[in-house]
Amino acid sequence: MPSKLPLSDITAYYLERLIQQRIDRLRLVSDKATPIGDMVSTVRQLEQLALQHQTLSSQGAKHHQSLQQTEAEIFRLLGFNLDNAKPQATILVVDDTPEVLQFFSETLARQGYEVCSAISGTIALNHATQIQPDLILLDIMMPTIDGYEVCERLKADPNTENIPVIFVSAIHEPFDKVKAFNMGGVDYLTKPIQVEELLIRIEHQLTLQRFRKQMMDQNLLFRTEVEQQLQAATVYRQFFDQAVDGLYRISPEGKFVEVNAALATLLGYDDVETLLQVEGMQRLYVSASRWGELLQYLYQYGRVQEFESQVLRPDGSHIWISESVHAVRNEDGIILGLEGIVRDVTQRKEYLERLLQDRWQQEQALQ
Repeated sequence: MPSKLPLSDITAYYLERLIQQRIDRLRLVSDKATPIGDMVSTVRQLEQLALQHQTLSSQGAKHHQSLQQTEAEIFRLLGFNLDNAKPQATILVVDDTPEVLQFFSETLARQGYEVCSAISGTIALNHATQIQPDLILLDIMMPTIDGYEVCERLKADPNTENIPVIFVSAIHEPFDKVKAFNMGGVDYLTKPIQVEELLIRIEHQLTLQRFRKQMMDQNLLFRTEVEQQLQAATVYRQFFDQAVDGLYRISPEGKFVEVNAALATLLGYDDVETLLQVEGMQRLYVSASRWGELLQYLYQYGRVQEFESQVLRPDGSHIWISESVHAVRNEDGIILGLEGIVRDVTQRKEYLERLLQDRWQQEQALQ
């Protein structure tokens, strides 16, 4: 096949969209397996088939079979084989008249539906439970169990309650139609049936059913995500509260947003609430310039590791702390706050100071 066919822009765009929609069913074949003839003839055929496909697509389910044939011919000319499609949906037809069952089965099968038949209400209930059809066409006047009772039982069973039921009956009385809807039916058609109307009603209900399933799937996914987030928040909360190291979250303005009990103890405060009343870490540094130095490192490198400072405790004593801090940013890079880990390094600092002092004294003695 030529690398590029001189199709009109509109046709090329339409065919490109069609390929994208059917990409999971396309299988590339060699030119020898699907000769396309000369370029001019191929272009003309594709232009005609694309227009025909557009027309059939706008005419509903009645022309589904012709639409499939047109698609297959388009893809053959483009050098693809179109794998057989799965049935559009599974429809259970319930009627006590064999001729009616045959009519529905043949009509719906030609439109790409998988059809199951039931000649009685009892069989219909068994089939509905076993095959879980996407839609049920249900007659009313049947012996033993009529359509009303069948529908009522279907709606009472959690396994079948969500299957849409379209009543199909020769009864024209408004009372019977109201009763059908009260039993849980979603639509009502009177015999004799107009095929085009039947197909449109079926297509409409299946579209609604697909939408409902999508909404249910999305709701389930949303609930799952919420539960996962709640679980993650619980784990984080437990980690934050029970951590041995001091932890804090600070607003961009430098005020405490959240602190844990370990930090309150480390800094000499009685409880978390008392520490939260302090405006922020910048109020605790002995050196007034220390907070600005930390921010300078943070903006330059994105995070600060083991930043050592001397802080003042409420009882007037001083301790040395080591902070590891990182900035929390949104998608635009704007800082939403700071998160830090604080450790008490007073003993290590005092030990190092003693070592330096001893070394200095030794050097002085040797002089």
